[in-house]
Formats: sequence, structure tokens, C-alpha cells
Amino acid sequence: MKKLLLTITLIFCGMMSFAQNDYSVIKGNVAEKNVNITIINTSFGVSSDDNGDFIMMLPKMENKVGLLFTCIGYEDTLVSVIPNRDTININFKLKETSYMLDAVGINADKIIMKSEPNYVMFDFEIYDDKVFILQRKDNTLKECRILVQDLWLDPIDTINVPKHIEPEKIIIDCTESCQLIGIDSVYQIVKVNSSYELMFPTEKERYNKVLNNIIFFTDKYIYFNELQMDGYYSEFFRIGKESKEKEMIFVCDDMKSYRDVKKEKQWHKNYLDQLPKTFPRAFPSPEQWEVFIKAAWYHTKDNHLDIFDNTLYYFDHHNGKILTYDEDMNLLNECEITYPTEEDFWQHKIYKDKAFGRFYTIFGTTLNEIDVTTGKTSSVTNANQWMTEKIIIYKGSLYAVNKKRNAMGMFESYIERIGIK
Repeated sequence: MKKLLLTITLIFCGMMSFAQNDYSVIKGNVAEKNVNITIINTSFGVSSDDNGDFIMMLPKMENKVGLLFTCIGYEDTLVSVIPNRDTININFKLKETSYMLDAVGINADKIIMKSEPNYVMFDFEIYDDKVFILQRKDNTLKECRILVQDLWLDPIDTINVPKHIEPEKIIIDCTESCQLIGIDSVYQIVKVNSSYELMFPTEKERYNKVLNNIIFFTDKYIYFNELQMDGYYSEFFRIGKESKEKEMIFVCDDMKSYRDVKKEKQWHKNYLDQLPKTFPRAFPSPEQWEVFIKAAWYHTKDNHLDIFDNTLYYFDHHNGKILTYDEDMNLLNECEITYPTEEDFWQHKIYKDKAFGRFYTIFGTTLNEIDVTTGKTSSVTNANQWMTEKIIIYKGSLYAVNKKRNAMGMFESYIERIGIK
């Protein structure tokens, strides 16, 4: 979706006085031109002009909104605002950053491996204690390869992807197999002697149909998560491998937020309808507005079910709890959590270290560990998810494929391994 905040065009079209009662004007100066200001979790945003000035408009609300400021040569900056006033001023100077990025950089806590010239890293997975990095040459999917590295990012092998395969991503599926997902087919990555190969091609449609909604297996059960109503209603259930019987175990019902989204969409439509016919149609459509508010203000609760060492962990974000069970559904522990409501810019994703059974989540640009016995969180390292293609935590380290603009304004991709304290 094109960047089109609600918006800036209001100012230039002389609509300020008309919308003043309903919208908050966010303006300021960042002392640099071409700074991108984006509302986090959305694609809506504006850019600063040649003088470093910017201006945008947001509907008045009591909800926090995160504005991410990014620019070539400067560190990303996250600013929190509550658009409940007519005007909010934001003035600051971005902090400069270094472009020095060696092909391989190592220090006590971090290892960085830069992509080769003309190649872009766009996905990766960790499987069999190896890091599988999916690369494409330039912007084509016709020349792709998978780099196989050890956990310290030293090279082991390279899988050249045949040109008839146009890869989209690489995943570990619910069977704990490593799969290369193509546009119309799926290929399993298999170790043959001392190297890895793509084998057992399957039609993508059939693969998705068979494994649809499955989250994991145990010796006794197959566990599912079925999303309905755009994810605002979800069911967690399991089917016994022997009995074939379905057992409902958890339900997340956030239909109130779903109805609120529809009300906001209708409000926006009514607002557009009452504008004078001569007004330029600079506002987002009701459909675009719905996408925005779903991401910014009425996000799905994203309850999460996981397992480690035969113990089930249910992250009930809707009710603010973590529930721990054995597989007979005996409650082992219950604790309250506050991060879904009290932490700024929670990223609605739970990360699990499959080796150590520890759980993490991200607030803003910080990775936090979740203590599943108390519900408390503690920060462990920086993790800028907005410039990160993917994050995996494994054996006490954070692995991430990132992109960064160089001094020429071109994106470079690299993978890094960060030790977690």
C-alpha cells in the first residue's frame, strides 16, 4: 500500500480548518530532509521536506501512536504520541550512525555476515543446528541459492536453487521439517551424506491443505489454531491420534474489537460522505482506513499456544494471563501478564528458543524475555523489528536478517547473531 497518511494533503488542500475538531496535527522539524516518518505496524507515513519540516494529521484519540523516524545515515528513532490535542509539536535531531559494515564482523557479543555484492538475503531458518539463508541475485527470483552456515555463521554448504523454482520463503513446518516454499511447489531440505539437497516436491496447494492450521504434534495429539473473523475470534483445539476425536481447549473471543473496527470504518465513510463535493479526495478510502486502525488501534490479541518438554504454555493476551498445563490439561501454573496492555508498541509475537524452552517478545525496539512462572518481562537486547526481515532465537542467541542503507542510499542485507544475556 502506498504511503498516504490521513493527511498531509489536507494541509496543502486548505482543509485544516474543516478538520480541526476531529484531527490532531502532528508537526515538527528533524533537521534533515527526506526523513521517513511512519506509523509503526502500518505502511502509512510522510517525509520531511528540504528544511527538515514535516506535518501529518491523525484522528483525535486517547490511544498511543508510535512514529518511526528513519533516514540514510541516522539511527532509527521511535517517538510515542497521543493524538488528543489540536496540535502536537515534535522537534529533535536524529543521531548519526556509521555505515561501516565489513563482510564478516565479530566481537564478544555479536557476529555479522554481510551478503555478497548483487545478492540479497530475504529469509532464513535454523534447522539441524545449521543456519539456512535464502538469497536472490539482484531483484530476480530466477537466480536464488541457500547458504548453509553453522551457528557461528561460518560456511558449510550452498544449495543452488533450480531456475524453475521461484522461492518465496523458507520455513520449519509443524512436522519439524525444513521446507523451501515456492510459488506453486514446496521442497524439503534433506541432508544427503555431507551436503543438503532439495527433495520431495509437493504441490503447494495440497501441502497447505494438509497442514492447514496445525501448530504442532505430540505423541498423543495434533494441535490446531483456527482463526475466524479476521483473527478476532480464534479456537485452539486438538485431535487425538488414536481416538480421532476433536477436543476444544481454548477460545479467544475479541468480537468487541471486531465490531469497533466496523464502527470506525462506518464513521470514516460517513465523514467522507459529508465533505463538500469540491474537496479533493485526499483521504484514504474506508477500506484503507480499516487496514490502518486494525494495525494501529484494534490489533488482534494474538493468543499463543506452545509446548516445551511435554508442557503446554498458553499465552492468553485477551485475559492477561499465562496458563501452564500438562497434556492431560491439569493446570500447573497461572500468572498475570501486563505487556499486552501496558507496554509501548508490543509487537504481537511470541518467540521461543526451541533449544532452551525460553520465551521472548518485543516492545518497541527491545527484545524482552518472558518469565512464564511469574509473567514478568526483562529486557535482553535491542531488536529493531522494522528494519528486520526475520528474527529467530536459538540456543541463547538472536539471529536476524536485516537490511541497511549504505552511503549510496542502496540497501545492503546481512545476517547477525547476537548473544542474549
